Amino acid sequence: MKTKEIESIESYFKTENEHWNGYAFSMVCEVLQQGLFDNPEQPLELFSKAVDIFTDHFETPLKAIQLFLQELEREKLNDMQKLFVSQWVYKYVKDSEFEKGDISEIRKLLKSQIENLKEVIEKKKPVQKGIREILKDLMQKEIERFPETIKEMPPAQRVNFLIKLMPYVLPKTESVSCEKDKSSASGFNFSEFLGNLP
Repeated sequence: MKTKEIESIESYFKTENEHWNGYAFSMVCEVLQQGLFDNPEQPLELFSKAVDIFTDHFETPLKAIQLFLQELEREKLNDMQKLFVSQWVYKYVKDSEFEKGDISEIRKLLKSQIENLKEVIEKKKPVQKGIREILKDLMQKEIERFPETIKEMPPAQRVNFLIKLMPYVLPKTESVSCEKDKSSASGFNFSEFLGNLP
């Protein structure tokens, strides 16, 4: 990172508010550890904007959440990045008191948003496993139907198919030669062995 980038990131946790600094610093550490963001300042900036939005719009919690979600969309974050930022914002607003007013409704809505994001992420995970299982089942069914399928093929096509299948079924053969009166690389003399037989 360049000096300006480092100074910019450090400015988030070197404020007069020690409570804020603790959360911002912990977030920076996790951002750098997880490597979810190409630009480590991006989640800090969103974290800061979210808190500003929530304090400015505490009287309209739905609008506050909507503005926060628009910020996440504007930054083109993936679901994991959205979840990361949302969880850090939630941690902060859950453990903080705000002078302007009560943000408990925003906190509840934010928690719901986090749960929704978790569900979206979880729904995407089984799809990958599901595809693998589907392909495995498909291959098994085709293998079971193989005798019927090959009978239906014309003779030329059947021979061609079997020739293409052979390298996957039969082991690869290598030619081996043995010359009389030559010793092997291991020092074993075959001729001498044959001469010692009764």
